[in-house]
Amino acid sequence: MKPAELEHLVELAERVERLERRLARAETLTTELAHDEEVVAAAPEVGAALERAGVALEPIARELEREWVDQGPLVTAWQRAFELEQIAEAAGADPGPSIQDAEAARRQVDSARLATRRQRELIDRVREAMSRAVGRSPFDVDIPEGGADARPEAARREALALADVAQEAAHAVAEAGSAAAERAADARAELSGLGDPAALRRELDELRSRLPEEVTLGEDAPASAGVKLERAGVRVR
Repeated sequence: MKPAELEHLVELAERVERLERRLARAETLTTELAHDEEVVAAAPEVGAALERAGVALEPIARELEREWVDQGPLVTAWQRAFELEQIAEAAGADPGPSIQDAEAARRQVDSARLATRRQRELIDRVREAMSRAVGRSPFDVDIPEGGADARPEAARREALALADVAQEAAHAVAEAGSAAAERAADARAELSGLGDPAALRRELDELRSRLPEEVTLGEDAPASAGVKLERAGVRVR
């Protein structure tokens, strides 16, 4: 192979290598841009849904606090009636009246906790709304599961914890959307300089078509020439 021909092939090989790096970067940016654009598009809706959830939980928590206060005397009466029942049994007395009192007190508590059950249903609705909003989005939010404790104080703690999750997640989603928007802008700017990946791929295929599949180099050929040709996919003998 004449030196001029080898020089031309090496130049082509170098162009192929540069274009491969350019294409790889463009494809990476395109993938990242698609994800960031998805985040930017989803952030407003998901953030708004989480904010609505936090707002919806506030009156629920207040109502549960009121029920907690109202049910306190009923629970105390139930506990006291049960204790009197135990004392009567331990003393060998007839526990019948105490059993009746304890049962009546229990029924009062159960009746009062029907309202608490309603608040739990409202909490579950909010939780489900949060799960739906996050589930179809690119955001990962760990939403705590619901409990089964019938006490209003327990339900209130769950409501407050869920409200904290909603508030923190809404803030995180907004920040993620802003960061993704900045990355997307940077990616578009860099891609405008690199070129469209499809166009780069066509150009690369055209350049590769101009390279032979195999070449035989003479002993006087520079070692670097063989290395560059091999990196471009040419078999060197």
